[in-house]
Amino acid sequence: MRKNPLSNNQSGEARITQIKRWSPVWIVPIITILIGSWIVYYHFSHQGPEVVLTTANADGIVPGKTAIKSRSVDIGMVESAKLSDDLQHVEIRARLNTGMEKMLHQDSVFWTVKPQIGREGVTGLGTLLSGSYIELQAGRKGEEAAQYKLLDSPPLASPDAKGIHISLNSDQAGQLNAGDPVLFRGYRVGSVELSRFDPVQRQMEYQLFIQAPYDRLVTSNVRFWKDSGIAVDMSAAGMRVEMGSLATLFSGGVSFDVPEGWDLGTTAENKAHYHLFNDQRSITDSLYTQHDDYLLFFNESIRGLQAGAPVEFRGIRLGTVAQVPFIIPNMLKKLNGDYRIPVLIKIEPERFSKKLGADFNLQQRLADGLQHGLRASLKTANLITGALYVDLDFVNNQGAYKGPTKIGQYDIIPTVDGGLTQMQQKVMSILDKFEKLPLNPLLTEATGSLKESQKTMQQLQITLDHVNQITNSPAMKTLPQDMQQTLRELNQSMKGLQPGSPAYNKLVGNLQRLDQVLAELQPVLRTINTKSNALVFEASPAKDPQPKRAK
Repeated sequence: MRKNPLSNNQSGEARITQIKRWSPVWIVPIITILIGSWIVYYHFSHQGPEVVLTTANADGIVPGKTAIKSRSVDIGMVESAKLSDDLQHVEIRARLNTGMEKMLHQDSVFWTVKPQIGREGVTGLGTLLSGSYIELQAGRKGEEAAQYKLLDSPPLASPDAKGIHISLNSDQAGQLNAGDPVLFRGYRVGSVELSRFDPVQRQMEYQLFIQAPYDRLVTSNVRFWKDSGIAVDMSAAGMRVEMGSLATLFSGGVSFDVPEGWDLGTTAENKAHYHLFNDQRSITDSLYTQHDDYLLFFNESIRGLQAGAPVEFRGIRLGTVAQVPFIIPNMLKKLNGDYRIPVLIKIEPERFSKKLGADFNLQQRLADGLQHGLRASLKTANLITGALYVDLDFVNNQGAYKGPTKIGQYDIIPTVDGGLTQMQQKVMSILDKFEKLPLNPLLTEATGSLKESQKTMQQLQITLDHVNQITNSPAMKTLPQDMQQTLRELNQSMKGLQPGSPAYNKLVGNLQRLDQVLAELQPVLRTINTKSNALVFEASPAKDPQPKRAK
């Protein structure tokens, strides 16, 4: 029999008892929280590193779709793309897969892969359907960078490539572009990596990469020059046409080598600096660093003489024209008929000291030569372009030089008129003498002699007719035999001069040609009388004669 619980409660109040065990319903939310926490922990614990990329334009980059690959394997994904705080570039945040942090170093490279057409051909055709993606080239040096620059094209040399980087500088822009070949005697050994203009130095700077084992070809004595496809040069040395290799025929490139006759030198260091010359010929001028300066004063036109023109002695180059014209500080000259144009030249002893010996004293030889007629003159080097050069040679009838030998710090070499000027002066002298000849009296006398010759021929014809009459008359038979024989021989001789005979025709023809020559010579003489140099320089045509009305 069940007892009434209220029977023991004398007061009649209910007693409340708390249940101490928990309900199984709470198991489900607890497990859910644990699984969610594990998922969150696993997600963040297995997330790869975040990479910040900067670029000028995010063309083709789609957050959540643009993948990051390395050697065609997906290693990450672009998460976001936004403008920077200064609005100057785009910041792209990407997340790499777990374990890919070992690919991030200071020299790691990112670039966008998309369809491109370049000098190497068509690349990135596979992205026409799949879309652009970002390629990562793993680095090896340094720690992970805070951000990386996203390139538009792949680097020409990988960070782990063995070779040497070379820096070039040039005064002219647009000579080389990234990707142009670097050649050694026509064989490709590297490429141009970068080209940029330095506004501070006001010159172009290029970076080359020469791969191993050809990096040992770069030494301290090599020279770099622009290798054009086809180069045409018309200078004082004449006309030259050079054609490069097929690799540089359309795009150009850069070549290097050690100048002929020079030592190889020591092996170049990485990122060594060199100068880029315009062509291989201009390298020769850079090899001679020592020079002696001389001043020349010309009293003729220097048109066609330019800086860089050679200074020669009987075909042997001694130096180079430095400045045309040369402005001498604090020196004023009067602009009159004796005005002389100063020209500065550089005599370079190294051009021939190796051949003639180091003890060859050029300055002493020049000083001795000035006392024996050594003079400088301008001569034509190229008839097409009119280029001039300076020629040193001994001139006849030139004694010891007694003029000033120095102006300031510059020694003076005396000059004479050039070959063309000398020839012009001789022609003018001949024309002056020709003009002084009494040509008009000579022409008058020759015309009178021609008329007298014609009268003589007429008298000779009359005499011949009389001789024929005598020889054919009946009285001829009554003369002695000797006289008859003499008259017959005289008649025979006279027949050779009568009209129709060869001698008569030749004489008449010579007289007619002489008359024609004299008639044609008269206008020439009239032109020379008015302009004495008409035989050298074309004379202006005379005006047509004006008709006059009858009085």
